[in-house]
Amino acid sequence: MFKKATKKLVQQTDPHGALIAASSLNDSKKLQPLMVVLKSQKVWFWQRTKYRPTSFTLQHLLLGNAIQPVLEETDFVKYQETYTDCVSGSAKVGGGGVAMTATGQGTIQLSLSRASLRKEDVNIQRLLMDSRGRKVDLCHPLIQQSMKRNMGFTLLKERIFTTCECTISCTELEQGSCLGIFGTSFAEMSMEGSGNLKSTIAIEIPPDTVMAYSVIEMSLSSDGYFDLCTEPSGIEDDDIPQNNLPGSTEVDGLLKQEIQEGSPLSNLKKALADAQTRFCSLDDLSDECHSSLLILLRQILLDRSILSALMDRLEVLSIDEAPCFFKDELSEEQSKIISAFLDLLKCEAFENGCHTAVFHPNGSSSKATKQSTQVLIAMHMLISGIEELTDDGLDLLGHFCTSEGLKSLKDLTNHLTANCRPLCKDIIPVFLQKEDEFHRAEELFKSCNVLLRKKDNVLSAEISSGEGFLPLVLCIAIHGLASLVRFSDGGCVKMENV
Repeated sequence: MFKKATKKLVQQTDPHGALIAASSLNDSKKLQPLMVVLKSQKVWFWQRTKYRPTSFTLQHLLLGNAIQPVLEETDFVKYQETYTDCVSGSAKVGGGGVAMTATGQGTIQLSLSRASLRKEDVNIQRLLMDSRGRKVDLCHPLIQQSMKRNMGFTLLKERIFTTCECTISCTELEQGSCLGIFGTSFAEMSMEGSGNLKSTIAIEIPPDTVMAYSVIEMSLSSDGYFDLCTEPSGIEDDDIPQNNLPGSTEVDGLLKQEIQEGSPLSNLKKALADAQTRFCSLDDLSDECHSSLLILLRQILLDRSILSALMDRLEVLSIDEAPCFFKDELSEEQSKIISAFLDLLKCEAFENGCHTAVFHPNGSSSKATKQSTQVLIAMHMLISGIEELTDDGLDLLGHFCTSEGLKSLKDLTNHLTANCRPLCKDIIPVFLQKEDEFHRAEELFKSCNVLLRKKDNVLSAEISSGEGFLPLVLCIAIHGLASLVRFSDGGCVKMENV
């Protein structure tokens, strides 16, 4: 809830600037001037850059005397924001003297009470003067471990924080009703029912809580000297793909194609084919492993905290040391899910000592470890694609994490990406011909900027936004998850526990 509120604050107050939303209250305590914030490097071109606050400041890394930052503080804004997400649906069945109507609606309202926000800036001119000719200790454990993980270094130069106590509240309202009429020529019986559920969760935000911050990049040389980047650049530059470039380019062995608004989903055919080739390596996993991984992934999809932590753990596995400085704020149950998932991968993919393959998709490997290397790369691709989906997209995809649901989504995307023209709606898989399931599929595609339409006898899919790679990562997520399901004779294997 805190992360949703800070993201909304950044969107409203600095939509195209350099602010980064604070992700947790615990992170807020770390976000002090000149705090070292690690910047993750992208492995796949669709990934967004991540920033991870550490427990260290520049002073901890410096050799010699400490640098005391000169700070400038100003009023930022008085802020009050309320936004609402509504979900509704209905189903109607009639005929044969039987009619039934069911409706439902859910409302989630998230609000941040009025609070005065202050902005604190580090005087960059003075910082540049004070840091000229200074060196850092390259043997410091943070530098050693972060360089192994190919993390970049930044320093906190600006932060937005509360000046008084405020409240973030989330109100969830669910309503539903059912009306049934069973009629014959002799008698008529009706049934009617309704209900609603309302719950409110609120958290108190103390004064001096950092809601957002910005950073300045720091480059290290092999002899320990460091430079600070003074060129103006926003955080958004890391996340907005350069889709204005014509044609396509090869990135990490995959085709990075231009995604244009209004184009058919078939434009992604080549890029998706490259991804599908990588997922073929998952066929080598045992049936039991497939089933267990899919059961765990369905749980992981519904909890973004677990998803993000799993992605971090996969990256940590690229080094031989335990992560000393990166601790996940997870419950015991959440940690068990991640441990179970990684234990499966270690048994299947790490038995031959494969460690660094995830971060070098084009890198070579010995013949003995090639198979386990490809499995690890494929799983890293799948999790990175899933992580880029919206919250709504994750919830909807989680619903389809059954053998029948995933096979149907895979068949549907295969049809849509193979043809540039509208298709006969008869090609829709049987499972998705149910109105409620097709509606969920529509919403799933819509959450990823794809308009799925079924009108008269025609089915079409059109990309609704040319910004980002959501249409591609949705297809990658669907095909990656479906690769964990065993199909036989054109059918699918049942997984009763999923």
